[in-house]
Amino acid sequence: MRWLLTSWGSHGDLHPFLALGRGLKARGHEVTLVGHPEWGAETGTAGLRFVSTGEPPRGDFVRNYPEVMSMEWGGLVSLHTLVNRAIAPGFDHMMTALLPEARAHDAMVAHHFTFPAPVAAELAGIPWATVSLAPGVVPSAYSLPGANFSRAGQGFFGRQWNRFVWSVGKRISRSMVDPVVNRLRARHGLAPVRDAVFEAHSPVLNLQLYSEHFAPRAPDWSADKRVAGFCYYDPPDAKALAPEIEEFLSRGEPPVLFTLGSTAVQNPGAFYRDAVETLETLGQRGILLIGPEENRPARLPGSVLAVSYAPYGLLMPRVRAVVHQCGIGTLSHALRAGVPSVACPFAFDQPNNARRLEALGVAEVVLPHQRDAQRIGQALRRLLAGEAPARARRIGELVRAEDGVARACKILEEVFSCRR
Repeated sequence: MRWLLTSWGSHGDLHPFLALGRGLKARGHEVTLVGHPEWGAETGTAGLRFVSTGEPPRGDFVRNYPEVMSMEWGGLVSLHTLVNRAIAPGFDHMMTALLPEARAHDAMVAHHFTFPAPVAAELAGIPWATVSLAPGVVPSAYSLPGANFSRAGQGFFGRQWNRFVWSVGKRISRSMVDPVVNRLRARHGLAPVRDAVFEAHSPVLNLQLYSEHFAPRAPDWSADKRVAGFCYYDPPDAKALAPEIEEFLSRGEPPVLFTLGSTAVQNPGAFYRDAVETLETLGQRGILLIGPEENRPARLPGSVLAVSYAPYGLLMPRVRAVVHQCGIGTLSHALRAGVPSVACPFAFDQPNNARRLEALGVAEVVLPHQRDAQRIGQALRRLLAGEAPARARRIGELVRAEDGVARACKILEEVFSCRR
């Protein structure tokens, strides 16, 4: 079959699609990925055909619009900023790239925030699957929305509370997002949708690309929601860690890794300065993945190494613990590596992800208003002294035994082969 893949967001949103595309290609299918021009080189390295949306660079977006990381009103300020300042301005670019490709492909697989994808699929007359990379974007009475910092309610009354929280969030998101999406649909002569964020998914398949060892399938989900597992992308050109990292690792005990993924790292606040203070107070070695050079702390002791980037798949198995923002890509690698986490969620789906790690017994959670060297240090001390390292190793074994890419490919083939 000819598969058209499209995603939107950070590298944590791109990499599962690269893994999925490589998996489909290995099974004899033709694969094209449509995405932001900044993804072109990496998609080519993955061996996939790439079509650019032609959107302008967005590397400074988080710094220019810091409110996108705001958790005011339960993350709704962040959602409003994301949709109106980042996603909607690219609608026309996305449609120009997607529509002709949709007409030349058999089926589309689209990130749940790629709102033009269903429009292009409907106009081209091809079926599509919606991909959810984290559980906090799919409503259930057994969980809470992704941006909610609370723990999900348990039992009958707890589920009633969860439903209420979802209903409020959905009502507000409909008022903010539906008009934006439906203006696009109206321009192309299509009927409006209701609840573009949480409900307007593919009618045939909502593919969940995370492990059930992280988030079990909710009992109240409909049959179109299928859980495949994490789809890990280990860059084929990343064969070894940089010599300076290898040299640092060889000098002593496994370090603690501090990282903020590819989005929060653009506006880290005092995170890396606090990291140095935490490590010195606890007498721990550490590696900081700082991203932009301006994030480098002014003072670095010899027990701390700061580098811009390192492949998670190579580095995380060699550290004691990871202190991170709890983006789905970062936490998936921590789970696979079998190392415990100090979860410091910033925004988006990160709060819900953090609470799920906490419920598994593999993480301590530090909320944004608590995020300083003292609180991070206390959390890290509790984490390493308790049962979390052993639990993380056990879950790591389970996650490594899965093959999310193969499972996802099989589901796609089962659902769509009869719809050609």
